[in-house]
Amino acid sequence: MRTALIVGCAYAWVGCLNTGGLDLDLSLPSDPDLRPANMTSVSVVASSPTIGTVTNTSLLAGTTANAGELPVGSDVTIDVLFHDDSNRLVGVGEAESPIDIVNNTTTTLEMPVRRPFVYASSGTTLYSYDPTLDARDPKFQGTLSGVSSPQMAISVGGDMLVVASTNSLQVIETDTNMPSGQPISIPGAINDAAPVPHTHMLAVAHSMGISVVDLDARTVQTAMGPAVDRITVGPDGMGGEQATGLIARVAPPAGATDVCTGTSMMTTVSIASPGSSITPMPLPDAVADIAASPDDGKLFAALPCTGAVASLSGGKLTPVSQLSRAAVLTVAGQRVWAAGTAPAMPQCPVGTTGNTQPCATGATADCTSASADIVFVSDGAHMIVQSIPESGSAADAVSVDIPEPRETIVSTDDPGGQHAQVLKSLAMTPVDLVALPGGDYVGLVTQTRYFIQSLVQGSEVLLPCLDVTTGDWQLFDFANTTVAQRVRTECKLTIGPTDSGTVFKNWACDDAPAGQQPTQGDFLPISVGALFGAR
Repeated sequence: MRTALIVGCAYAWVGCLNTGGLDLDLSLPSDPDLRPANMTSVSVVASSPTIGTVTNTSLLAGTTANAGELPVGSDVTIDVLFHDDSNRLVGVGEAESPIDIVNNTTTTLEMPVRRPFVYASSGTTLYSYDPTLDARDPKFQGTLSGVSSPQMAISVGGDMLVVASTNSLQVIETDTNMPSGQPISIPGAINDAAPVPHTHMLAVAHSMGISVVDLDARTVQTAMGPAVDRITVGPDGMGGEQATGLIARVAPPAGATDVCTGTSMMTTVSIASPGSSITPMPLPDAVADIAASPDDGKLFAALPCTGAVASLSGGKLTPVSQLSRAAVLTVAGQRVWAAGTAPAMPQCPVGTTGNTQPCATGATADCTSASADIVFVSDGAHMIVQSIPESGSAADAVSVDIPEPRETIVSTDDPGGQHAQVLKSLAMTPVDLVALPGGDYVGLVTQTRYFIQSLVQGSEVLLPCLDVTTGDWQLFDFANTTVAQRVRTECKLTIGPTDSGTVFKNWACDDAPAGQQPTQGDFLPISVGALFGAR
């Protein structure tokens, strides 16, 4: 369904100097579960190297609004954000290609508008979350049908969601959430994919190199080489686009006593002509993730061992912000969005006195190994989320420490279900990150481990060892520095050995709070994506 929305200068504008009008022809899904609802205001975001970023907001009166003046400029990207009365983001739209804003002239632009769905993949199922709904709404969580072995979901042009499976791509039409056409084969196991801005094209990182895929023509051009782990796309400075791939990715250490070491490489290919092979180039540090600005192609890298976010130019890494165990990042809205973790403080025994002290590097936690020495966690690991200006000014960076998570494990031997142990996080890993349009929300998926060693008196086990792994999907609200929504996607518990004297032998993960329980089955997330989002 289409509706007209007039923004910018009016058609008969008088005295509108160096500004132009914009007539948006909005395409909305007819399915009420996909169509944005309760839209009361619209923000039009115009961005280009010549005008910077201009945001005009106005109230919606039916289907028409005047959002003020837009400055004259070339190659201007247009995004629209729709909010409800509570200022919740309920609709998003993105122009397929940049436009020119012409002085005293009204430009007509066709644009799809959708609900801002966020996705998470388990490798077997693609899960959807509708953040416009209350987390307790039955339609808040769902799954997408028609896809097999989904590894990740990538938004392309607003009207397409591309699901990368093990070695193929499946296009999903966002106005119906249904597959379109047959899968497109990729000549290797897919590790990552990134859209080419303002096109229906993707750069795909896989076990055999990099492939550039034209989704409309259904063509695949491959530059062969070593396995590429991460990929990003941005302008090459010469009027074209290039893909930059990360080779030999170094994952951040999960636990406080884990060692971070390794070196990484990068490679680049032209989107227009990727060639037949890739050439790896060494980097001076271990890199966990890379991201390019869609506006100017500036590259950024997450340095897990150094604990920083750095700009990357000419093979040189220049830190722009300190971030403990930097794991994942993306660039959107002329800002870098990144996530890392502050490590836990595990405790290890001192002699045979029962006292403990902070553990040394290399200490391990295990319920069955006699050589494991971690007893419990005094301060839990927690996530750090950052927003950094592309200019690299660390003074303008916003860094938020999310409070440490805890998990409650209850004894099923207690008829009242009130005997419990509360565990602090031993290790945490941000697995993937996506920035939603407008920059207010960031979607994250994480894996977290909780641990406490058995409590032994003499030769009797009073309480068994508990080792827990959880998966989490979170929507972080940067404007209010809070976790807006969370789903604990999985809680897997391992119970250590017991004996005849153990009273409380059997334990289970306590139920997550209402709205945080998975309704489509437990899963451990491996990626996150969002319509119109940047990952």
